[in-house]
Amino acid sequence: DYARLEEFVRGKSVAVTGGGGSIVFEICDRVTTFGAQRLLIIENSEPALHQALEKLHGKLPAVTIEGRIADVRDREWIHHLLSMFKPDIVFHAAALKHVPLLERDWSEGVKTNVFGSVNVADAAIEAGAAAMVMISTDKAIEPVSVLGATKRFAEMYCQALDAEFARRKNDNGAG
Repeated sequence: DYARLEEFVRGKSVAVTGGGGSIVFEICDRVTTFGAQRLLIIENSEPALHQALEKLHGKLPAVTIEGRIADVRDREWIHHLLSMFKPDIVFHAAALKHVPLLERDWSEGVKTNVFGSVNVADAAIEAGAAAMVMISTDKAIEPVSVLGATKRFAEMYCQALDAEFARRKNDNGAG
C-alpha cells in the first residue's frame, strides 16, 4: 500500500539499521522515494554502507542522507547516534540471519539479534521516536533454530514495550 507508506514517512526523519544489506537497502530506497526529509543509515560494514550511500546520493540528492558505521551491539554508540539524529521512525533490520552459521556460533546471534534489538528499541524510545518497525523473519513464528528463537525474543521485547506504551497512554487518557 504505497499511499499509506508515503503518508507514514513523508517529511519525517527516518533511521534504518542494517541499511547496507541488499534487502534492507530497498527500505532505504523506498523511504527516500516516499519523501522522507532525512535518512540515517546505520551499518556495521563499511563497504556496504559506502555502496548504499553512493546509490542513494546518486538517485535523490535533495534528501539529506547520512551514513554511520555502528554495531547495534554497542549500546552506548547506538544511543548516541539516535539521540543526535532524533528520528521520527526507526526501521530496525540489522541482524545475523544465516541459520547454519548461527547454529554453530549461537552466542553471536544472541548478541546481535537479541541484545542489539533491545539496544535499538531502547535508544529509539530515548530519542523520542514515534514509531519503530522491527523487521523480523517467518522463522520466529514457531522457532526451531537459533535465528528463530533470537528474533522471537526480540519481537517479544518490542511487543512488551508497545503494550507498556499503550497502557500508559490509556492510563493518562482516562484520568
